[in-house]
Amino acid sequence: MPTLLFAAGCGGNPPPAPPKPPVAETPANPQTQPKPADALPDKMPAEPVVANADDQPAADSNGSPQDPEAARERLLLFTPAGPLVVDLKLSIDGQPYRAQREELVEDLLELADRNHDGRPTWAEVYADPKHVFWRRLQLSNEQMDRVQFIKTHDTNQNGTVDAAEVRRFVSRSANAGQAFSIDGSSRYRETNARHSLIRGLLDVDEDEMLSMNELAQAEMRLRLRDANDDAIVSLAELDDTLAGDSQAMMTAMAYRNTPAAMRLGPLADWDGVIFTLAELYLRHGELPEEGFPLTPSLAADLDANGDGGLDREEIERLDEIEPHVALVVRFGSSGDEPPGISVERLAPSLGATEDVTVSSPGGVLLNLPGVRMRFEFVDRMPGGGGGPSAEEQLASLDADKNGYLEKKEVEEKAPGMAAMFDEWDANGDGMVYAKEIDSFNRGRRVPQATAIRIAANDDQDTLFPCLDADFDGRLSPRELRQAPERLSVLDADGDGQLSLEEIPGGMTAQIERGATMSQAPRPYTAATVEARAVEGPRWFVFMDSNRDAEISAREFPGSREKFAQLDADGDGFITASEAKAASGGQAGETP
Repeated sequence: MPTLLFAAGCGGNPPPAPPKPPVAETPANPQTQPKPADALPDKMPAEPVVANADDQPAADSNGSPQDPEAARERLLLFTPAGPLVVDLKLSIDGQPYRAQREELVEDLLELADRNHDGRPTWAEVYADPKHVFWRRLQLSNEQMDRVQFIKTHDTNQNGTVDAAEVRRFVSRSANAGQAFSIDGSSRYRETNARHSLIRGLLDVDEDEMLSMNELAQAEMRLRLRDANDDAIVSLAELDDTLAGDSQAMMTAMAYRNTPAAMRLGPLADWDGVIFTLAELYLRHGELPEEGFPLTPSLAADLDANGDGGLDREEIERLDEIEPHVALVVRFGSSGDEPPGISVERLAPSLGATEDVTVSSPGGVLLNLPGVRMRFEFVDRMPGGGGGPSAEEQLASLDADKNGYLEKKEVEEKAPGMAAMFDEWDANGDGMVYAKEIDSFNRGRRVPQATAIRIAANDDQDTLFPCLDADFDGRLSPRELRQAPERLSVLDADGDGQLSLEEIPGGMTAQIERGATMSQAPRPYTAATVEARAVEGPRWFVFMDSNRDAEISAREFPGSREKFAQLDADGDGFITASEAKAASGGQAGETP
């Protein structure tokens, strides 16, 4: 294929340091942006102004926050095998993911309009003696004089409380953060194969090759690291970092501050995108002759004029091309569809969906050319933080059943909730309707329940995800038993040895809801993993001491004959389905 040059940095050395990934981006102003250049500037572009990403419109120009297209976000993942364009269709409780937060924004705009003239102003917010606007979001009233208060919060200085300004306040509530944000880095890009904890443990002769004999001993050697003797091996048990292990220290020293993912679309930081593409994939300012191994046609797809080079305008076509991966991500209650991640579409060049996709409740694994791409589903608020509905709360306190509450009713029926009446009664008319309770509940629940964060990172140990089939961050007895087979299939040239070059790159993108800004994202393999909830007959749950949803021969207290009888498929483990079948479908029956 022809050599392709990027419109930034080609023909010269890349800039000395990457721009810091912005916490949030604002759409570029076409009147202030320079026209696309034919070559990269010699100097690094100025660092973008950091602003709140929730300033963006809640929906595209074609519809409201309820429009399904308003739920889509586009990312560019910088994988070890090349850039990957990913579309995400995000929903919360069956609605586009911004819908609930926008309802809260509308509530707050209504609260700010104290004189009901249709124009909420910051002067009205400041003059409210009850500080309802602040209290609805559990924010403390700032001690400022009127002039300083309006100057601080009225960012466009038009006197009006705008939706974009309200969204910034919502992101501060409960330290929830923006409705959508991206974090992470490619810090392990150059070390996760060579310094793999598993590779180092198995490479007994230290020749940097894993022979078939060494792979055959994988189960035994991994079990030796089971420090708590629960027949489960976690990454923490493999990692010697706390003991000052030199290998782990070398890995930490190899830190790269290059992002592993960036946002595309109207809020894209195109200077950062161009720089990162050049930093990770160009050689002396030029693409490798073979192009991007993962997406070999990408450069040609972007090269609109066919001149063999990519200028800034052509790189911005990343917004227009068909995505390589399209995922559907569902948080909360979505009707018939369970929460989780599913693949909507894969580019044909990546392979057939059924051939490269492994799905589980924990996410989706894509076995792509040169990289194992993991999309992990993390919901810190699986119940959405909800409770009784506003209608249920009102009905339980409405003694005279007239459809609204008076303070006396609340004081008599639930004295402990009397203080809530003033919180609910935002307009101070002495009557509380279900709509007011619903608005109050939304202010307390929605900011954190609608904050979605993508944390994309290179895997710390690229072999660990190859063995962890169920995404739970630990290696169960079944996974340990399958380790030799799973590692052997990586021997691409069939020479009976697994070389460093044959170990695929690995990335994990956590798609997480409900994390606060103070809860730093963690790479998948570094996360503290909790044992899963086990379902099945009571005897099965009791015997499954390590909570891996299976009973091994070691855990089973009965005879070998009885174990073999219950292990219907003879694979060495009693599963929940086998236990249910043996109990006749009754939860409490003994086998």
